Amino acid sequence: MSNKSASNSLTGALCVIGDEILSGKTLDINSFYFAKRCFELGVQVEKIEIVPDQYTSISDSLQRLSLSHDIVFTSGGIGPTHDDITYDAVSRAFGSELAYHEDTLARMRRIMKSRGVVTMPDPKGTAEQIAMARMALFPANAEVVYPCEEYWVPVVSVMGRVHVFPGIPKLFENLVDAYLPGLVAGLSGETVLAFTRALVGIRQRESAIAPTLDKLQEQYSPMGIKIGSYPDWVPKKQPTPNEALSDWKPTVVVSVVGKDKKQVEACRAEICLLLDGIDLGTNTP
Repeated sequence: MSNKSASNSLTGALCVIGDEILSGKTLDINSFYFAKRCFELGVQVEKIEIVPDQYTSISDSLQRLSLSHDIVFTSGGIGPTHDDITYDAVSRAFGSELAYHEDTLARMRRIMKSRGVVTMPDPKGTAEQIAMARMALFPANAEVVYPCEEYWVPVVSVMGRVHVFPGIPKLFENLVDAYLPGLVAGLSGETVLAFTRALVGIRQRESAIAPTLDKLQEQYSPMGIKIGSYPDWVPKKQPTPNEALSDWKPTVVVSVVGKDKKQVEACRAEICLLLDGIDLGTNTP
C-alpha cells in the first residue's frame, strides 16, 4: 500500500550494504546522493540504514523498509566475489529463487567485448567466468531495467519497491539519475510536489534563538514545514542581494523545508524579522 498522503508525497529509504562502510575503510557518499536527488524530486527520505555483508542483516532490513516506504534502494554488495551477496539476500527476503538473467549475460558479453575484455562471463565456464556470471544471477521474480545504455549493469527490482543498485559511486549516481525520475513519476500517478528549502543566516547563539524557533515550528508544523538550525555551518552560496555581505559569516544557519513554497517563504520572512536574519536563498544544496 502506498504511503502517499494528502500532501502528495512519496517516502524513500536506502539500505547501504558493506563491511567496508561499517569498518571505516570506505566513505559512503551514495546515501548523500540518494537523499539529495530524492529531495529534488519531492520524495521524503525517512530512513538510511547501513548493514554488514550478512544475509540476515540485509534481508531483515529490506523486509522492514519495504513495508513502510514507497521506494527502497540498495547500494553495494553486487559483484563477482564471495562477499557480494545482495542479490541472494534479496531473493531470500522475498521468497524467490536465483536464476541467471540471459539478457544481462548477453549485454555483459557485448559491452565487455567492445572494451577489449577477453574473458567472458559463462555460468558453465572456468572459475573466473563463473564468478563474472554471478553478477547476472538475479531473483527469478525480479524486473530488470537498463537505465543507462553505456552500462551493462541493470537496476534489479523486486516487489515493485526494492531496487538494487551497485555501490560504485559513479555507477550509483548515473543509474539513480537515469532511473529515479521515471520511478517517481510512475508511482505517483501525478506530479509530486517538490520540496523548497530556504536558508536564513543569524548572528546569535543557537540557545538564544531556540525559544523563537520552537514557537515558529509549532505554528508552521500543520503546514508540513520543518525548521532546523545548524551552528558553525556556512552554505556554499553566500548572500547575494547586497555585495557588501559577501564576507558575512553567520553564527547559525536556519533551514526551512516544506512543499508549500508560499508557506516556506512566509516562515523565512518571519525568522528574518524576529531574529534579524539574512536571507541566504532557497533550494541551496
